[in-house]
Order: sequence, then C-alpha cells, then structure tokens
Amino acid sequence: MKIKADFVTNSSSTAFIITNITNDTKDLVTFVKENPQLIKEFKREFHWYKIDPQYTQEKLIESAKQNNMKFKPKNKKYCVFGDEQGTLVGKVFDYMLRNGGTSKSFTWRFNEYLR
Repeated sequence: MKIKADFVTNSSSTAFIITNITNDTKDLVTFVKENPQLIKEFKREFHWYKIDPQYTQEKLIESAKQNNMKFKPKNKKYCVFGDEQGTLVGKVFDYMLRNGGTSKSFTWRFNEYLR
C-alpha cells in the first residue's frame, strides 16, 4: 500500500483564452471593469461569500491592478487563474470564466483544467 506523506491540496487552476477584440491595447483592469457581473455571479453561486467584504467589484479591481496583464489589439492570450494564487482575481475567475463570454472589448473561453 502506498501512502502520500506530503501536503495534499484541493487547489486548482483553470486556463482560458482571453481575446482582445479591439484595435487598442487593453489590460486586466479594463476586463474586470467591463464585467461587474462576474463578482455578482460568484457571490450568488458561492453564497457563503455574500457577506464577506473582500468580495466586491472594487476589491476585484484592486486585485486586477496588483496582478495586471496586457492584452494586445486583436490578440488571444492564454491566461491561468486559480484559487492557489491567493488573489481575488484568481479565485473568482477560476470559476466564473468557465462558461465563456463576451464584453465590449473581450471574448473569453475555457481552455483546460490544470490539476
């Protein structure tokens, strides 16, 4: 019988393809600002976070500023988000981008689970 002796985690990451559909360079902060429904849907689905003051659009924007990335015009970008990143963006996007979507400047789709 084999026994796992080191730390076992339940953490996950999910990879997405995010495409900037505009002719201008955009960033993660813009993505968050264009998609306030993501934090609302997260709190609705994971209701135990509803009253936690960390889970607001303003805090998600701050997390995006601290973990900002650029999206070149008309360019696809492979992005990984996960709860093990310890960031609000990582935790929320790991789950809420999985169904894909479109906003004014972006489209996104699920690419793969990383375990």
